[in-house]
Amino acid sequence: MERLKRAYAAFEDYLSGSLLFIGLCMIMLNVVMRYFWGRPQSLLDEFSLYFIIWGLLLGFCVALRDNHHIRVDMLYNILPLRVKWLVSIFSNTLGLAFCIFYTYYGYKLVESYLNSGQRSADSQFPLWIVNVILPVSGLMFAIRFIEKLYQILKNGGRDWMEEMEKGGGHTGGDSTAF
Repeated sequence: MERLKRAYAAFEDYLSGSLLFIGLCMIMLNVVMRYFWGRPQSLLDEFSLYFIIWGLLLGFCVALRDNHHIRVDMLYNILPLRVKWLVSIFSNTLGLAFCIFYTYYGYKLVESYLNSGQRSADSQFPLWIVNVILPVSGLMFAIRFIEKLYQILKNGGRDWMEEMEKGGGHTGGDSTAF
C-alpha cells in the first residue's frame, strides 16, 4: 500500500510539474517568436494557458497532500486538542463535499461541451478536452481529502492526536482552512 501511495504522489508531482513547465516553455517560445522574429502565435498563447491551468489544478492536490495550502489558523492553534480533532474532521468533510460537487459539475460541463461540439475560437480545439481537467482534478483532490479523513479517524483519532502532541504542528490529517 505504501508503494502505491508513493507512486501516486510521484504521479501527481510529475504531472502537475510537467504541465506547468510545458506551459511556461510555450510562453517563453512565444516571447522569443514575438521579439526576435515578429511573429507571435496565438495558438501558443491559448495552449500555454491551458497547460498552466491544468498544472495548477493538479498542483492543488499536491499542496493539500503536503499541507502547503493557504490557511488562517490563529483560532485553530489556541483550541484544545479534542476540538482541533473535531474541527479537522469538519473541515476535511467539507472539503470532500466540495470535491463531490466540483467533480459532478465539472463532469456536467464536459458532457455539455461533448454534446454541443463546442470548440475554442482560435485553434478550434474541442473544449471538452480543455475542461476534462475539472472532474479529473476533483477526483484527485477528493482522494487527498479521503486520505486526510482516514488519518484523522483511524484508531478513533488517537494516532492523530498523538502525532499532534509530538509534532505540535500540522501533520497527517490536518487541513483546516479557516
